[in-house]
Amino acid sequence: MPRDEILASGRPVNVTVLAATLAIGGAEQLLLQLLEAIDKRRFNMRVSLLKEPGPIGKAVASLGIPVTAGLQRPVDLALIPRLARHLRSTKTEILLLINHRNTLFYGIPAARLAGVRAVINWQNETYRRYTLHRLTMLGRRLFLSAADRIVAASAGHADYIAATEGIPLSKIDVIHNAVNPEALRSSLSRPQARERLGLPAGNCPVISMIAVLRQDKAHDILLQATKLLLKTHPSLHVLIVGDGPQKQYLLRTAHTLGIERNVHFLGFRRDIGDILRAIDINVLSTRPKQETLSVAVIEAMAAGLPNVVTDVGFLREVVRPGETGFLVGEGNAAELAEKIDILLRDEELRARLGRRAQAIVEETLTVWRMAESFGNLFEELTGKRQCAA
Repeated sequence: MPRDEILASGRPVNVTVLAATLAIGGAEQLLLQLLEAIDKRRFNMRVSLLKEPGPIGKAVASLGIPVTAGLQRPVDLALIPRLARHLRSTKTEILLLINHRNTLFYGIPAARLAGVRAVINWQNETYRRYTLHRLTMLGRRLFLSAADRIVAASAGHADYIAATEGIPLSKIDVIHNAVNPEALRSSLSRPQARERLGLPAGNCPVISMIAVLRQDKAHDILLQATKLLLKTHPSLHVLIVGDGPQKQYLLRTAHTLGIERNVHFLGFRRDIGDILRAIDINVLSTRPKQETLSVAVIEAMAAGLPNVVTDVGFLREVVRPGETGFLVGEGNAAELAEKIDILLRDEELRARLGRRAQAIVEETLTVWRMAESFGNLFEELTGKRQCAA
């Protein structure tokens, strides 16, 4: 629809989100939160998927948001024109791409063919290595140059995208990863939360790591640090929250280190607020520079907890040494144990860092702020933002 008609109608803007599938992952969880929080009076949201819905796709549908899945066929030379017809039939004005390779390569040409007003690519990763990496990166540069805007997760991420993807900074909007603090509030007392998790009664120290069980997340470094910490904190318990292909390896590692009685593998959980209520310190031990702005770290901050994290990606934008937590070197179990030990020994320091972390989330990292930023961008790209001003 032409801009003048959009402005005159006063109706919501039609926004289609395009993704390959919506499995469980950080970017997918962020999308779910955006769809929950965005103002439905201003935007008609729908989700279109090239493949199966996945768990998050089903959760989106449960919100009452239209979900179309299975747009891509096994051998599909006609996907671009079919996708263009789909976008025309849904009267899509803004196409929001979740940074999946297929959606970028198919979505942008289809949007241009369909006359979609603007295309946005929401990026949430760095330093990813692709099969046929150089060719893929060349293709990404070509297609991203045809997008109207790129959304980065942090200021450092925007600089990275500009340098790596060849995108002008003027074309990149920073919209921080965010959480819903209300969804993380627990009605349990700390003793109740610990009892539900099967932790022993009493004032034993508890730390957590919330992340998919993949090799790049470096849970093994946390397990090595745990063995060191048990020498001075014999009642320490570690909660590993998440599931993934490394589970059996990590179970064996904990057994080999002789720490299996102190490490609890909780699997994938949705009661993150209750789990965070039980702990003293959150940890993110990770290897890749691929981290941007970890949602799990922000969730712990929202719960008033300090974080000890590997200094990779752009985590230092929220985990500020001595203010909201500590940073440690990649792969350094001794340094990780040292920083955790400092916090375990100083309850007042933990409380001070946790309060500051919680304040930062409330000020800048809530889903409502994220949704408003996306909404302003959508309206700017359809001309409604200038009209309202």
